[in-house]
Amino acid sequence: MENEAKKHSYKLLAAIAAVAGVLLIGIVGTVMWLLKADSPSAFDGYMDTLFKEDIVENTINLHYTLAHPENYGITDYEISLGSFTTKDFEENYKELEEIRARLLKFNRKSLSKEQQLTYDILLDYVDTELSVKDLALYSEVLGPTTGYQAQLPVILAEYAFRTKRDIEDYLALLSKVKEMAGQIIEFEQDKAQAGLFMSDYAADAIIAQCEEFISEPEDNYMIDVFDDKIDAFAGLTQEEKEEYQKRNHDLITGDVVEAYQILIDGLKDLKGSGKNELGLCYYENGKEYYEYLLRSGTGSDVSVNKQKKRIEKYIRDYFQTVYDAMSENPHIYDEIMEYQFPDMEPEAILEDLLGKIGEDFPDPPQVEYTIKYVHPSMQENMSPAFYLTTPVDDIQNNLIYINQKHTGGDAESGTELYTTLAHEGYPGHLYQNAYTVSGNLPLIRNLFSFTGYAEGWATYVEFEYGYDFAGADETLADVLAGNEATLLALSAYIDIGIHYDGWDREDVAEYIAGFGTTDQDAIDEIFNYIVEEPGNYLSYFIGYLEFLDLRERAEEELGDAFDAKQFHDFVLRTGPAPFYIIEEYMEDWMTEQK
Repeated sequence: MENEAKKHSYKLLAAIAAVAGVLLIGIVGTVMWLLKADSPSAFDGYMDTLFKEDIVENTINLHYTLAHPENYGITDYEISLGSFTTKDFEENYKELEEIRARLLKFNRKSLSKEQQLTYDILLDYVDTELSVKDLALYSEVLGPTTGYQAQLPVILAEYAFRTKRDIEDYLALLSKVKEMAGQIIEFEQDKAQAGLFMSDYAADAIIAQCEEFISEPEDNYMIDVFDDKIDAFAGLTQEEKEEYQKRNHDLITGDVVEAYQILIDGLKDLKGSGKNELGLCYYENGKEYYEYLLRSGTGSDVSVNKQKKRIEKYIRDYFQTVYDAMSENPHIYDEIMEYQFPDMEPEAILEDLLGKIGEDFPDPPQVEYTIKYVHPSMQENMSPAFYLTTPVDDIQNNLIYINQKHTGGDAESGTELYTTLAHEGYPGHLYQNAYTVSGNLPLIRNLFSFTGYAEGWATYVEFEYGYDFAGADETLADVLAGNEATLLALSAYIDIGIHYDGWDREDVAEYIAGFGTTDQDAIDEIFNYIVEEPGNYLSYFIGYLEFLDLRERAEEELGDAFDAKQFHDFVLRTGPAPFYIIEEYMEDWMTEQK
């Protein structure tokens, strides 16, 4: 049983906005100049203004979205990690309502096709967020994998230094981590007052994670990473380098350690105030909030109950596939047990994958990539691997992290690493990001993180292509990929069971026992993780199913005219969006293909 969700792709709006209260904001006011208020030109002006007003609200978002903001007219901004208070949520929802009112003043039919797509995505995003405007306290900033405390160190460690201003901005951000930690604890206190605070076992897990991170301040990996980047930075005198390094050292061992101690102390004080150790459905509006998580996290508009039936069907179909394979080849089980993935170093795997995608995927832009390894202090709670998205104006420098704890232990081992890098690299996240961004999407769309699309794509190519690319024959590849996909399907089904149907530990144990697992430690780990990270597995598996459905529909509609390369080009150039919107635009694409 897969016990850890693969939260691979760190799109910054998801990684930061969800924990820093950064939502789309801003009113255009007089920026329309002399343009007609609902004209296509006015629409572009409004989108540009929204983008610029939002992106400067969080310096990390700005830095990871634009490598050179000055080229976009952004030169003056305050250093900020955003904010995360109940009041900020209320203000953001008011601003979303203003955006919605302004959008509805445009004549959608007068917009170009590309503008209509942006309009539809933005309006859908606003409506989805406003659907839970009274449930802000149901959101959770702290979690074992996607939580602020888990993601922030990696995001800060990889903060690129392109100019001296970047260095100063980074140091200024470090000085604000304590303030953010205080806001997070205030928010958790508000949750506790509302009876929505996390369970004690969840608090204990996060406390332990924070304690591990600051256990040896002088040896914190963020110090070593910073020192190396400063030593390699051209144009600094030795005196300047030493000054920067001292400032970073003092901030890490001082402000950052104190910030994590604030989280530790705050959570310890709040332990015991949690009213629920089970799923979201045991809260008053828990089912409603879970329905929101499913829609926003997967990009699917299929109801929870219908999602359950989709998952059940996938599991049944997989066992039929295994039965058919064993009927044709009685030795298939032995072949599965004996199968070895290519024994290659990560860089060689990526080059091998790149050389094999040409038949079914459009040629990717020429980009560079670097492989890094998760620091031992962060391995326990980090995913097996993850890809950090690039700024839209610098897609050349790509970064993939590998967690050796979850990839066979050996940095050069091919065990499970081949298909993992198909997910993270080619034709997964790295390829998808580079290809889509090179198509020059409107800037406003880079503020959205549609996890179901991003993780659905990477899961789709991992299962549908990764095992074939690894060299397994067709039947063996189908069984191997189906096994991994079914493990993910089971996790997604348990997610719904816990958060929507009210399963407890015994229910989960009974369900898993039907598939041959009775290890109580494994059951507890699965149960705890899903309670702490509601909906996370759904982004992967439901996103995967949605891509399968899109492809199946296109194949049925187009028949002999279907071309996988053209299909992939369409979904990648359309870009991240809810699947029900992509499906609408696919109608025109299919007409063109005919």
